[in-house]
Amino acid sequence: MFPQLDKGGPTETEKIFSPVDILMYATEGNNLQRGSPLLRTRVCLALTVSWLGAFATGALAQQSGSFNSYPDWSPDGASIVFSSDRLGSSDLFLIAADGSGLRRLTTSDSVDSHPSWSPDGRRIAFDSHRDGNREIYMMSLDEPAPIRLTHDPAWDGSPFWSPDGTRLLFYSERDGNAELYEMDVAGGEPTRLTRTSFNEYYASWSPSGTEIVTEVESEDQRDIYVLTGASGVRERLTHDPSRDHLPAWSPDGSEIVFASRRAGNDDIYVIQRDGTGICNLTTDPAVDVMAKWSPDGRYIVFVSNRRGAFDLYIMTAAGTDVRRVEG
Repeated sequence: MFPQLDKGGPTETEKIFSPVDILMYATEGNNLQRGSPLLRTRVCLALTVSWLGAFATGALAQQSGSFNSYPDWSPDGASIVFSSDRLGSSDLFLIAADGSGLRRLTTSDSVDSHPSWSPDGRRIAFDSHRDGNREIYMMSLDEPAPIRLTHDPAWDGSPFWSPDGTRLLFYSERDGNAELYEMDVAGGEPTRLTRTSFNEYYASWSPSGTEIVTEVESEDQRDIYVLTGASGVRERLTHDPSRDHLPAWSPDGSEIVFASRRAGNDDIYVIQRDGTGICNLTTDPAVDVMAKWSPDGRYIVFVSNRRGAFDLYIMTAAGTDVRRVEG
């Protein structure tokens, strides 16, 4: 079991969050570094960008088309599960990586989001407001009736499976601020993993199950941290006044992909596990967020509004050959 981590922090934080993480922009410039050991063909652009200002969130709400978000690969890399409001309410959908075979998985009138595929490929965990409060649910692809796993009046969200498929990691506000918890998928009470004055979101276990990557909000800033289970060490990987968020591990655990506003708008970046070699994979003027590596490490799926609506895109792990996932 991952031990509880108890570290001090700021006494006050301002939470900037919504069920679909509506995006706000403000950033400072930063010098980027060289590339990554995972793919030596990756090209990193060394840029120094000055402050570009803030953009209203209302512009996003006015985009035409549906909002497709939070993709996650199947363990075999053949399919992608994601959340979409294309039929009105926000439900979970399944699509092949080549854009074929679109399939609706849930039919709630509420918000179903943040899906996470189990390591055995048979189940999907997600969060939902279907019972009036944001809770963690689990569904089988064979019998899609969801099972509710958490029962707390606070906000529980963004579940992620342990590598052995026995536990779920998620964040909850049940003790005040957003902290990390884990629970057995068979049921029982969640165990609190962190005790800080920070807000901690969007956490995931490393492929080895010995570390957790998360985004930590403190003093109106979000950065990427790694928590080590055996020692309880909290390691800060990014130190940038812009927003670094939505981290995810590479399949071999050597790198972490995340979104950052350090170039003025959200782009996809990669950083090595030791905190070196920050590399930007996308440089589009649109918003690029919610990146996840394919299980074989060759591709990255992400969400972008480069055609107006927020859609799914796939690129190579080197940041090339970007294509929209049709559906």
